[in-house]
Amino acid sequence: MTTVRLPIELRNPRVATLAGNAFFTVVGLTATDFGLWQYLNDVEGRVYGVVLLPSNLATTPNANIGLSVAANATTGSTRMTVSTKSVSNAASLNPSSLTAETALDTTVPATAWLRKDITFPASGNLGVTVVANDVLLVEITHNGDHANDTLAVPTNLVAAWLQVDVT
Repeated sequence: MTTVRLPIELRNPRVATLAGNAFFTVVGLTATDFGLWQYLNDVEGRVYGVVLLPSNLATTPNANIGLSVAANATTGSTRMTVSTKSVSNAASLNPSSLTAETALDTTVPATAWLRKDITFPASGNLGVTVVANDVLLVEITHNGDHANDTLAVPTNLVAAWLQVDVT
């Protein structure tokens, strides 16, 4: 058995509600311009993505979701949540709900723009069963309106991935 990281294709922000609270943007850094998803501070924002589960998924795979975040700040904590739904062939892409993992509070590093990785769930396996060849719907939420979120600048989502066991 081998563990692989599969990129989550980040497609769109939530627009039915919370419009404008998360968006794709380009920031000018010292040596490059860099595209990322930005969540406004002090409000809730959501970004949606998908990943196709591999055909060689292990029989009882461990699976978790990783995020890389960064902020143009040296202090503060950001609160993130991930929710998922595994959709098989011929099943609805319009589920009535997603399965949420426990929200995680992450303190930003003491240097601005340092990458910080977060793993959901922190304690182990996703709360949703993953099956070979399913499409995994992923909702990545920044809980900026929560008391534990003390970051005074936007939270930036640099990358997201599914880590899963394959044979």
